[in-house]
Amino acid sequence: MTTLRAALAIALLFGVYVLALLGIAVAVALVVLAVWSTQGFVRGEVDNFAPQIVVLPFASLAALVAVASGLVSAGRAGSDADSVQVDEEDAPELWAFVRQVAAEAGIRPPDELRLNSEVDASVTEDARLLGLLPGRRRLTLGLPLLAALPANEIRALLGHEFGHHIGGHTRVGVVVHRGYAALDRLQDNLIEASHLRFWPAGLFARMFIGYTHIYARISFAVRRRQEFEADAVAARIAGPEAIATALRSLASIDARWQLFLRQYLNRTAAAGYAPEDPLAMFAAMLVDRPIEVTDPEPERRSPFASHPSTADRLARLAAMDAEVPSRLGEPTTWRYPKRELLRHLLPDHDVEALPSARWMAKAARQAAPIASARMLLDGPDATLATVFDVLSDGEAALLAARFDTGDPHRAIARLCEALHALVGHYLVEAGSAHWRLSWTGPSKLVVSELRADGVHVLPFAELNGLVFEAVDHPSGVDRLRLHLASLRVDPKRRFAAEVVQSTTVTVDTAPTRRANSRRMGIFALYGAALVAVVAVFVIADVSNDDRPSRSTTIRPTYTRPTTYFRLPSGIFLPPSPPESSFDLTFIPPPLATTDGHP
Repeated sequence: MTTLRAALAIALLFGVYVLALLGIAVAVALVVLAVWSTQGFVRGEVDNFAPQIVVLPFASLAALVAVASGLVSAGRAGSDADSVQVDEEDAPELWAFVRQVAAEAGIRPPDELRLNSEVDASVTEDARLLGLLPGRRRLTLGLPLLAALPANEIRALLGHEFGHHIGGHTRVGVVVHRGYAALDRLQDNLIEASHLRFWPAGLFARMFIGYTHIYARISFAVRRRQEFEADAVAARIAGPEAIATALRSLASIDARWQLFLRQYLNRTAAAGYAPEDPLAMFAAMLVDRPIEVTDPEPERRSPFASHPSTADRLARLAAMDAEVPSRLGEPTTWRYPKRELLRHLLPDHDVEALPSARWMAKAARQAAPIASARMLLDGPDATLATVFDVLSDGEAALLAARFDTGDPHRAIARLCEALHALVGHYLVEAGSAHWRLSWTGPSKLVVSELRADGVHVLPFAELNGLVFEAVDHPSGVDRLRLHLASLRVDPKRRFAAEVVQSTTVTVDTAPTRRANSRRMGIFALYGAALVAVVAVFVIADVSNDDRPSRSTTIRPTYTRPTTYFRLPSGIFLPPSPPESSFDLTFIPPPLATTDGHP
């Protein structure tokens, strides 16, 4: 049944191109019709001219280029633009591991290894002759997986991907995938063009949407079956539990990775720096934010799903029983081309790559809760001493009202947090403390004291208790002053505003850029159509320079013969200039008299 569906999917693939060529032929016919009608109107050969004829070249060319660009883009399916190639000298442990798993699966290793920023793994093969001949094999592995999963679970994911090679899925799959990619791009282009009310594009879009539903229903059924077969290979190599645990972890890994990109990597990149080893920093974050292994939510089965539900895959894996050999000395760290991957992760930033310790120190300072501390300072000349004066006067409620006016208890709590941050800022400026990066919230303040026997880290509760007493009662302000004085803090020192770092978060704009690129292509198409219409009018006007002006009523052409009329005085007139058009209404000449004169 699977083989029959695969053969039918390939047969439908030819229908994609037949349908596209038919759409191109119809669009060309509409363009020719519009040009012919426009030229006829300009030349005066047609009286009744519909205004829609002028719009028709725009709409027809839009549909034509939308269909043609969809076919061309299908050949770029599986592009390597969103990944980084990894040579063996850049990642020897990873290459050795991949070759080992390929040998256990019983296939030849991939010819090319690539890394990207996705929480996923995939294999492709540049098969030829509709998958009859093998081609260059390519393995793409997500960088977050190397930091989040142990070696055996990575082995399970690789075994799953290599299982697609064993079943020959990649040979036929690449052909079927390109067909679906062509249909998907055709739909996007035509829908984009139809948004401007160009009816040929909308008509073609409906046609391709219907065909896509048929194609997807058949081809995706084949792909779902192939996923089960690949899971069986992974279970044989690494064990059912390893592949099941990896599947349960993917959603949590993706959530942690997106948090790392948004809150840490992109934020520091906006300030001009980044860690030279982002994978190590992500692994450090996972220590405080461990991966959660959870069962997925139930999913509704759909005939248009390219993969079976995770619950169905886990149920099949639970029914498998496979013995997995014990392995010792599994790799726990992986080398990879750091600078290339950093440029891949931050394509829109020109950053300075810093060692891990320096990056964490700067990131901690940037993530310090300085924003709340600044809310305590009323005016550019306000200092920590100014805040102490207000608290000494028993006006803590006035400061707390800046944070929350509806809940006094919440306002006091936020005031304590802000005062702790402000005091911490002064301590850092005095060299008596530093900010430590926290992966679970704002940076934490670490206060140190120089003693005779070395530097001692003061307990967090000590400073926090003094801050709470200063907010709770005016008498506590003096104790806090004395404590800060012992740590060489000058409360009257002006707040160093330059320390506050930008917290702008850079959003991944790749999908937006692709959408804008497609939209700009369509607008360029409309411009080309405008030029084409203007060219039609110009050509028609130039070819009409030697033709008569257009009249309201079309009459046959009549040429008056050359004649001379004898006048009574015997003077001969030259012949009248010929007229290219003449009213055929007959007017009889005057009757001649007997002497030959009228």
